[in-house]
Amino acid sequence: MNPTSWLIISTSIILSTTMITSTTHWLMVWVCLEINTLSMIPLISKPNHPRATEAATKYYLTQTMASTAMLFAATTNALNTSNWETHLTTEPMTMTIITAALMMKMAAAPFHFWLPDVSQGTTTLTTLTILTWQKIAPLMILLTTHNEINITLMLLSAMLSITAGGLGSLNQTQLRKLMAFSSIAHTGWIMATITMAPGISTLTFSIYTMTTIPVFLLMNLTASTTIKDIGIMWTNSPHLMMTLSTTMLSLGGLPPLSGFMPKWLILNNLTSLNMITGATLMAMTSLLSLYAYMRLMYVSSMTLPPHTTLMSLKWRAPNKKHPMMTSMLTMLTALLLPMSPNM
Repeated sequence: MNPTSWLIISTSIILSTTMITSTTHWLMVWVCLEINTLSMIPLISKPNHPRATEAATKYYLTQTMASTAMLFAATTNALNTSNWETHLTTEPMTMTIITAALMMKMAAAPFHFWLPDVSQGTTTLTTLTILTWQKIAPLMILLTTHNEINITLMLLSAMLSITAGGLGSLNQTQLRKLMAFSSIAHTGWIMATITMAPGISTLTFSIYTMTTIPVFLLMNLTASTTIKDIGIMWTNSPHLMMTLSTTMLSLGGLPPLSGFMPKWLILNNLTSLNMITGATLMAMTSLLSLYAYMRLMYVSSMTLPPHTTLMSLKWRAPNKKHPMMTSMLTMLTALLLPMSPNM
């Protein structure tokens, strides 16, 4: 891509997201979301392939539909109340439509169907951007309006997202699709406490992002696209295998890794509010996602793939340089749990 084009696109994505965190006007929020969407289209369609064009089209249509619904609801609210402030939107129907639109932008169930196809159709690093950075803007809007959001709607969507993410990842062999369903499940965990404890939701998103980045950087480093591609990681580069195994276990939420902390806090918060049924269902359905993560860890670190050499280990690092960010984030995904009493 042309360096000037790359600079303009990346600046637009960063600035539009940053401006959403500071604006309080619905019209300005809509403008920033549209700039954000239009900036992502060239990145998604950059590979010269029909799948990339299809992914860009699906992303554009979904995001535009959500933005249009949000603008319609905000305009209706302004006609009724003469008010455009995001934190003063009190109309129940308006907030329901806006919440549904933001759920569509975050790929929360039942509006999640576009994310796996878009993730599979573009490059690994662009998929990483869609699954992490692109969730910041709708999440910030939900955090701003969390006092007016329907709690029942959020909890239903959270339980549906965790279930859909777990079920969808069971029969996947494509890594990008599997990570997309993982993102849907984690979006459910983020939304579970967004109305009652926004700080826990912010922490959940931060730890999810911190854990997902090393996985995608390793996928990009080793050019892995399917589960069988990571089967040779154990013989080629054991240090990458250790990194991937640690991050996968942390994504699954197993103690004593950092991924256990947000799930522990969320379930504790729901239990303290007497939402025992919801907490139990979320904990049970999260086992579906855990199975997918354990399958990835098993393939990458516990099996020896067929090979022609007589050596059991090659101990050979890949040709590309191992990024320092991966090692740092992997260390954080394993060591942050003792800090949970301070959070």
